[in-house]
Amino acid sequence: MKKMKQFVSGSVLALFASATSATIIIDNDSTGWYNSGLGDLALTYGPGSDFFPGANVSEGDPVVTGLAEPDLSLTTNLGNWLNADFSLGTWTGPNSSIPKNWTVNDETAIVYEFTLTESSSITVDIGVDNGLFAWINGDYTFGAMSSGGSFPGEYSFGTTLGAGTHYLQLLREDHGGSTGYDIKVTAVPEPATIALFGLGLLGMGIARRKA
Repeated sequence: MKKMKQFVSGSVLALFASATSATIIIDNDSTGWYNSGLGDLALTYGPGSDFFPGANVSEGDPVVTGLAEPDLSLTTNLGNWLNADFSLGTWTGPNSSIPKNWTVNDETAIVYEFTLTESSSITVDIGVDNGLFAWINGDYTFGAMSSGGSFPGEYSFGTTLGAGTHYLQLLREDHGGSTGYDIKVTAVPEPATIALFGLGLLGMGIARRKA
């Protein structure tokens, strides 16, 4: 019985160690493709745009989470960026430094490329002043806008991705005052996620046997 307890204890520790193996795959020092030539898209899309408010909060300073995918058809400077084609537009990269600040009232675009060796749960934590639109592998994933400055973990979203090369595509929006940016992306291998679930079940089973 003692050996069985030791085995269970060792299994719990192994599962816990595996389940907490989150790896940071993108942070503020990560490089990528960068496009600072979009200018102020509020001028392109005109007054009343849900996605690109007028400069210097002339059309308000909205706080919105869950923004729909923006229509980017009126700007050609992005090219076919959502399909990882950077041959058109003012792209630099793929090893460009990503600045935390940029021209006030302008929009900028960023693409990070990363490779996973196994299926993983991805969590994206971003702070941005003012707005953010995000795609993963060209699929629209998240949109939000807020007043005030940028702080770590201001927005968080995620998905599960298989092994291989992937792209995180971001459009940063600003409508006046200042700019700011912070990012951390973590990956947890799917077996670790399963292990965490199994750890919970194991704990429930032990508790029931004691009862």
